[in-house]
Amino acid sequence: MARQEPLLPNAAIVARREYRDRVRSPLFLVSTVILMGLAVAVALTPITIRYLDRQRVDRIVVTSTDDDLATLMMGQANLIMNLPPPEVDASTWTPPFLIEHGTDLATAEADLAARRIDAILQIERDASGNLTVGYRTFGPADPVRVTYANYAAFAVGILDYTSKIPPGSQLGAFSVPAFTAQSITGPIENGRAVDPVQVASRGFLGTVFVILMFITILIYGMWVATGVATEKSSRVMELMISAASPRQLLLGKVVGIGGAGLTQYMAIAIPAVLVLAFQDQIALAVLGEIGAGLPIGGLTIGLLFAYGAFFLMGFTLFAFVYAAVGSFVSRPDDLQTLSLPLSLLAMGGYLSALTVLLGGGGFVGRVASFVPPFSPFAMLARLMVGTVQPWEVALSVGILLLTITIVALATVRIYATGVLLYGQRPGLRKFIAAARHAG
Repeated sequence: MARQEPLLPNAAIVARREYRDRVRSPLFLVSTVILMGLAVAVALTPITIRYLDRQRVDRIVVTSTDDDLATLMMGQANLIMNLPPPEVDASTWTPPFLIEHGTDLATAEADLAARRIDAILQIERDASGNLTVGYRTFGPADPVRVTYANYAAFAVGILDYTSKIPPGSQLGAFSVPAFTAQSITGPIENGRAVDPVQVASRGFLGTVFVILMFITILIYGMWVATGVATEKSSRVMELMISAASPRQLLLGKVVGIGGAGLTQYMAIAIPAVLVLAFQDQIALAVLGEIGAGLPIGGLTIGLLFAYGAFFLMGFTLFAFVYAAVGSFVSRPDDLQTLSLPLSLLAMGGYLSALTVLLGGGGFVGRVASFVPPFSPFAMLARLMVGTVQPWEVALSVGILLLTITIVALATVRIYATGVLLYGQRPGLRKFIAAARHAG
């Protein structure tokens, strides 16, 4: 017959013990400091790359048999490729490209092969009078630089075209059309579509959030499973079951070990988030310009709250599932076999979120956002890059909370059964019999 002690006092004692033992461990402290440093370094990576990149000046040689075309291409390339950012002082800013007039193509190709220059822009006029422009590099061409060169070639084509218009012609000069990009599935705020730049920012941040959730669940979920299994395999269980009921032990271990994991997670995440939040100020101090870090303009308080809520619910669900697995095994070594299916479940949630972030998700992403254990990943992704009705969020949260409750009750039964089979190898028939007795 189950003991009738109050649940919370003993569970709280177990939770405090588990939490204290984890956070005071030298390995916990050392790993937290190392991971914190790595997280900050990763957050600073865009600024570091920008700093290193600004020290480099690419040499591009323009060649042509027509000196006027070469001069025209050099001027347009300088205007497009060496346009200073609006937030910097142009008088102290170093252009990233050095555009030079080459003597001939053969000499330029020899310099390119010897890596004395970085690229060749060749412009010629064919027999029909049309312009042809080639961009040559030593290795694979950088997409951004190719785009710049393409814009320069387009600008030269426009100027060449307008120069042939007879004086007084009613045709007029060439006019570049206005261009905008907008997705019909993008997020809507206050009745207006979110700016495409902010949508791209949310897509990037959504990917970061989903990856963090996936990694955290795998690492700290295994902490919970290992803690439960290790206690069962030692004589500590003999003392614990005489002081608290199985459900008190289980709840205490999930809260204590999970809390220690979340403490480490917050210690790692908070400095990285602060670096991202103040990226413009850091870039201004280091580079003398802003906007050199990661794009976080699309991030709002509501999205941060949604991430925190779905992260905690997803972590709680998987923590109970991992605890159930740890309760079932008789030795910690057996966890390696049973942890694979759980990893696949988390991977399924991760992949469902990626389908939403990368392509909208369609029907599969929409269904996954309501089905635990995929919903914490998929619904967060939908909130980041799409339009989600309030009733959809409420339904997803309600189903997720109901699932957590059911899984928690089932885990308590499994843990209680494991206690009854303490010291024995739990075969299926024996496990079912013990489960009936535990009820």
